[in-house]
Amino acid sequence: QDMRHINLQIVRIFIFFLFILASSTVHATHNRAGEITYEQIDDLTIRVTITTYTKTSSFQADRDTLEIFWGDGSSSLIGRVNGQGDQLPNDVKRNFYVTTHTYPGRGTYTMFFTDPNRIGNILNIDYPHSIRIQFHIFTTFTFLSSQFQGSNSSAILLQPPIDYACVGQPFRHNPNAYDPDGDSLSYELIVPFQDIGNEVPNYRFPDQVTPGSNNQLTLDQKTGDIVWDAPQTSGEYNLAFKIHEYRNGVLLNSIIRDMQILVENCDNRPPVIETIDEICVIAGEEINFNVLATDVDNPPQQLSLTALGGPFTTPFSPATFSLDGSYVDQPVNGVFNWKTSCEHISQYPFSVVFKAVDDTRDTTGLATLKTVLINVIGPPPQNLVSEQAGTSNRISWDQPYSCETTENDYFIGFTLWRRTNSNRFMIDTCDPGLEGKGYEPIAYSIRDNEGGRYFYIDDDVIPGNNYCYRVTATFGLISLAGYRFNLVESLASNEDCAGLILDRPFITKVSVLNTDITAGIVEINWTKPSPHDFDTTAFPGPYRFELLRGEGFNPANFELVNGGQFSSQNFTGLIDTIFVDNTGLNTLDDIYTYRVLFYVNSNFLFSQSEIASTVKLESSPSDLAVVLSWQANVPWQNYSYRIFRRQASQQDFLFIGTTIETTYRDTGLSNGEEYCYYIETEGTYGITELPNPLFNLSQITCEVPEDVVPPCVPILNVENSCDNPSLSSGGTFINRLSWTLPGNCEDPSDVMSFNLYFKPRVDTSLQLLDQVSNSTRVYDHRSDSGLPGCYSVTALDSLNNESDTSNIVCVTNCPFYQLPNVFTPNGDGANDIFVAFPYQFIERVDMKIFNRWGQIVFETTDPDIRWNGENLAGNELAEGVYTYICEVFEVGSGDTSDSNNVLRGFIELLR
Repeated sequence: QDMRHINLQIVRIFIFFLFILASSTVHATHNRAGEITYEQIDDLTIRVTITTYTKTSSFQADRDTLEIFWGDGSSSLIGRVNGQGDQLPNDVKRNFYVTTHTYPGRGTYTMFFTDPNRIGNILNIDYPHSIRIQFHIFTTFTFLSSQFQGSNSSAILLQPPIDYACVGQPFRHNPNAYDPDGDSLSYELIVPFQDIGNEVPNYRFPDQVTPGSNNQLTLDQKTGDIVWDAPQTSGEYNLAFKIHEYRNGVLLNSIIRDMQILVENCDNRPPVIETIDEICVIAGEEINFNVLATDVDNPPQQLSLTALGGPFTTPFSPATFSLDGSYVDQPVNGVFNWKTSCEHISQYPFSVVFKAVDDTRDTTGLATLKTVLINVIGPPPQNLVSEQAGTSNRISWDQPYSCETTENDYFIGFTLWRRTNSNRFMIDTCDPGLEGKGYEPIAYSIRDNEGGRYFYIDDDVIPGNNYCYRVTATFGLISLAGYRFNLVESLASNEDCAGLILDRPFITKVSVLNTDITAGIVEINWTKPSPHDFDTTAFPGPYRFELLRGEGFNPANFELVNGGQFSSQNFTGLIDTIFVDNTGLNTLDDIYTYRVLFYVNSNFLFSQSEIASTVKLESSPSDLAVVLSWQANVPWQNYSYRIFRRQASQQDFLFIGTTIETTYRDTGLSNGEEYCYYIETEGTYGITELPNPLFNLSQITCEVPEDVVPPCVPILNVENSCDNPSLSSGGTFINRLSWTLPGNCEDPSDVMSFNLYFKPRVDTSLQLLDQVSNSTRVYDHRSDSGLPGCYSVTALDSLNNESDTSNIVCVTNCPFYQLPNVFTPNGDGANDIFVAFPYQFIERVDMKIFNRWGQIVFETTDPDIRWNGENLAGNELAEGVYTYICEVFEVGSGDTSDSNNVLRGFIELLR
């Protein structure tokens, strides 16, 4: 009896603990969001912060301590440092856990923590069992040598993940990551994790719940802007993404943010923010711009407008925003102000995220985020001059430089760049440095100065070459050992050239004066050799120029131009020459290239010019537009182009635009009307002694615009019963095609219809399936046997111009086949026939049933099986257990099918 009493007590205690466990399981819905960030504070030591956003009311699951695993075989308990946590609206609490850890050596580590509780009923995580799924976040990072490579701290996520969404309205989030080391950041959507290397089960991205063209989730890899446009079903959703940090193209660390989004059925639209998208400023300039927030809901709501971002956290002259986040009547107008300094110069833009929230609830309403990118660029060095100094070139520029004094020695010095011949490109404030512009760096960290100017002597020159120089200022962080990292170049200085010996003629013009098939005219100008560089004593006269002409950009043969010889007994008699070539040229169709020869002492060829061609203009028709392109083979650098146009109804050409590219699209025209064009180029040799600038005209070309431009390429999505069970009914299977036009489509109204294409296998060709009108964006392809295959769609306009094919989407059947293990062929009308369970996408089977001696008693290819318990001779079989082998063939195409798998088992026959 005593033992029975003891056992009863044990049972009661066990049941009590089960109740406690069940109770905690019911109430321990906990983690909403979180991430792990760190700061490197010593060579092998980091300070780590785990940030979590939890459900305030889940007090049973509240964690005042977390266990972090460091990735080096050790773990630590971290206490919460912000008391009981920061109470935020809508049952949200923010928790900070901070500690330090020293690693045994440099390497790559993954630190993580795992909590047993997520929020319950998350629609896109193993619904409705998400409460059973662990919350697991991690950060992977690499220790650099702080002595030589600099320190490596993670990005800081400035924007909390606590916004809400309404069904049918766009949701936006941006973590607003700021990297204090100036490293490059990129963003990637991922599947969340439940443990080390294990993704959560049955995960669907939020837009895959009630999918469709009006439900799209995107992430901007550059800015981190996440846009979900728009949720279609209310409930809790999960979203996870990685933030990757790179230095010099090398991945240093990856942070995960795992977060929840609450979507509600609410009659509310998010606010709208109007401001700039991106700005580039030279360090030292002050930025001021307005940010306007409004809301279209009626009655009007008050709005809160706030700003977060790197400019507010910098220790040097931080930015300010004129509003404090209070709810005020709309429209709400805030002013962003930032007096930039040289310490703000960075290779990558600063992000400022403006957030507008309406007050539709008592606590927190819908939010809109707007990201503004701010590029702070180093100012260009001023007044660069290059000049010959004996056999060297001396390059100098102004001292002082406006950013030569910076905190922490951020300014390193100057980099000198050189190229052969000039490149007079237009300076773009958003494009610092000289990479890709034909210059090579020849000297670094220059700080030598003399007479109030910085200078450098270039000894590596070849006499007679034309060297053109620019200089940039260089900035960078410094490691403990004094090594520089994360280098940034300023805007480039002006260009100046030196070193060219002007002892030959230089062509300065090859310009078409008249466009005609037989009476074309070309003007050619050239300079004579410089008297400073040509020794008339060593090379006495008489002197002679000869002008040669060839056809094409690089002629194989040149011929003397009729009348193209000019002689003088003495050097002073030579002049810079202007010559008009009007010897029956076809300037409409042909390209002419010229060269000037320079003879001394009657017949000695002393030097010759480089070749120079006419400017060839090409045109092609487009819809309500003409596309122009041109090229020329000339020894100078063309850096700007002016476009002139004449309509059929006009007598004179009119200037219509300037470009630095060699193409131009003239829009807003009328189809069927003729337009004529010519181009004026502007260029330079970059040599003070030669004429500058140089202007040349192309031939005239005429074109008639017409609609030959195909519409935008659609974006295709395909789903079937494997994705959506409602797409199969009554034995009919549906592949549902849906498509949209891209957001950057210039003219969606140009689309009149769509062609749908299908191919049954990847290795076959697409065939036209159907054509539908522009109003159709969803199409059901039906079959009673399933439809594996690939689809694509094209758009057509009113003239049947067809776009390129969209993305090709291939779908496969998801075959299902299962057999019972018992039947009773006793004639009672119940379970008399052995049949397969309901199946799909199965074409045939190879079913063989054996008795216990291994003899075949029944076989069929019918996937329904339909065995009545008789053997092959039609005799009833005895009760007992029979084995089977059933090879299952998935629905194929045509006369072929693919074996899916082989089923083996037993069947119990009962009478």
